[in-house]
Amino acid sequence: MRRLPALLSAMLIGPATMLVVPSAAEAAVPDVVRAVRERLAKGASVEFTQYGSVEINNRNKYTNHTARVFRYNPMQEGTLVLGRGGVVAASITRRVDFNRRLLPLAKERAAEGDPVSRSLISQTRPHRWINTKGRFYTTGRLWTADLPQGRTWARRGNRGAGATAFGDHVINIFEPATLKALIADADKKKFNVPNPSGKTADLKRTGFYSGALTFAELYDLSSTFRQVAGKRPDASYAKTIVNWALYFDAKGLPFQFGSDFSTQEKEKYHTQGGAMTNIVSWGPPRNIAAPRPNQVGVVRAPADGLPEFDDLAEIAQVKAPSSEPAWKSS
Repeated sequence: MRRLPALLSAMLIGPATMLVVPSAAEAAVPDVVRAVRERLAKGASVEFTQYGSVEINNRNKYTNHTARVFRYNPMQEGTLVLGRGGVVAASITRRVDFNRRLLPLAKERAAEGDPVSRSLISQTRPHRWINTKGRFYTTGRLWTADLPQGRTWARRGNRGAGATAFGDHVINIFEPATLKALIADADKKKFNVPNPSGKTADLKRTGFYSGALTFAELYDLSSTFRQVAGKRPDASYAKTIVNWALYFDAKGLPFQFGSDFSTQEKEKYHTQGGAMTNIVSWGPPRNIAAPRPNQVGVVRAPADGLPEFDDLAEIAQVKAPSSEPAWKSS
């Protein structure tokens, strides 16, 4: 039996326990793929918030048989613009949050020379991401610290807007083919569920799909994940299971989506992470403008030689050190 990591389990506890399958006399099952395709065809916009959780075991610290856990929360909010093929533009504010009890460990690891910790500390300040016409821009300390004076946006090259939006999530539900394949292979499905707390008529009755696939299967399925990963998953994480769950309203429109993974069951040094996206509202088409050219500097890597470390594909590949570096001493 596949074990759901904590983030997705927390999402499923509560609403999932109330789900019931409708009788034949009840309303027809909403077509989620069709509902999303209709919004893509209209060029709709989506306002969203996203909350993630990541743990990197090989950066924990052990003192007197007590573990101090290296855990943080990537958080996003912003706007996505949709087109027939999926997400065509994005404007996102993203930051990394460490619980105040966990931040001291990250600072210790950074002081010991750990580049990942240094990168994450930089990301605790908000960073703006804009992707429009396939061009990816970032403003924030990790990327702009080395730019010439007056240049406040880093041009990070060409990348799909979907890959910009779903690096912390790894599954893009606005890819119609991906969404269709996930639903077809769902392990659990429930429909026409009473939801007394729904704030609109369409949210008074909801539905649910959940399932799982490996990172290797996701790579074959999703063009977004192929961009995020950069190359085919290697043996260290190709077979790692990614769990997912999708909630949708009476018209079939998604309003909440979560995914996560864990390598804990097979590795001494393990990682786990995931994210939950809440669709705050669906809106009309809108334009997301690129930064002005005189504000932009082209960069190939973050400032100070630090790693990007801003997507789950990087986290899934964290491996045990070949030797004990200075930052690993306890």
